[in-house]
Amino acid sequence: MIEINLLPKELRKKRRTFALGKSTYYFLGGAAAVVVFMILITAFQSLKLKTLDEKIMQAQRKREQLRESIQMVDAISQLKTNILKRMSAIENLDKNRSTWIEVLQELSDRVPEYVWLSSFKETPKTSSPAANTQSAASDTSQDSLQQVTHQPVFVSQVTIDGYSFSINNLAIFMINLTRSDYFKNIELNFVKAEALENQKIFTFQLSGDLLYASEAAKEAKIKQKMKEPETGS
Repeated sequence: MIEINLLPKELRKKRRTFALGKSTYYFLGGAAAVVVFMILITAFQSLKLKTLDEKIMQAQRKREQLRESIQMVDAISQLKTNILKRMSAIENLDKNRSTWIEVLQELSDRVPEYVWLSSFKETPKTSSPAANTQSAASDTSQDSLQQVTHQPVFVSQVTIDGYSFSINNLAIFMINLTRSDYFKNIELNFVKAEALENQKIFTFQLSGDLLYASEAAKEAKIKQKMKEPETGS
C-alpha cells in the first residue's frame, strides 16, 4: 500500500535529525584526550611501580649480602683481636724469658727439704707509681735498678700452692721467700692437715708480690757495673 501525504508542506511533520555542534565535538575530543592521558599515566605508574619493586628486591638481596659480609668482618675482627692478644702475650713472655728463668730458679732455690710445690700462678702484671714506690721502699736493689734505668719495676700478684711434711719446713720456706729480691709481702692464705697414703701432710697456699725489671733495665744495670771500675780508677 502506498501512502501519500496530502498535507501542505508547512503542516507536514519535520523529520528529526541528530546533529552535533562544535562544542560537543570539543567536549568529546577533550574527554577522549583525558581518557588517553589517564591510560598513559596509569601505564607509566604501573611501569614505575614495577621498577620500584625490582629495586626493592635488589636492595633486599644486597642487604642480605651485606649482612653476611658484616658478620664475616666482625668474625675477622674478633679473630684479629684474639691473635693480637696472643702475640702480645708471646712477645711479653719472650721479652722477659731470661727473667722468668731467673725467677723460677730463685723460687726453686728457696724451697727447703720436705716441701713440694704443686702450682705457681701469676695475675696480669701492673706498673703503677704506687706499686713502684712500694717495691722501691721494700727492696734496695730494685730501687737502685729503677734509679739507673729510669724504668718501672713491674709488680704482679702470685699464688703458690704446695704441701709439706711439717709446719717448720713451711715456715722456713716463707722466710726464704721474704729474703729473696723477687718475692715480697709473702702471706699464708691457709694451711690444712691431710692424709696422703697414711702419711700426714700439710697443704698450703701462699700469696705475695713478685718484683722484676724489664730486660732493658737489667742490661742497663749490667752496663753500669761494667763502667764502675773505670769510674773508680
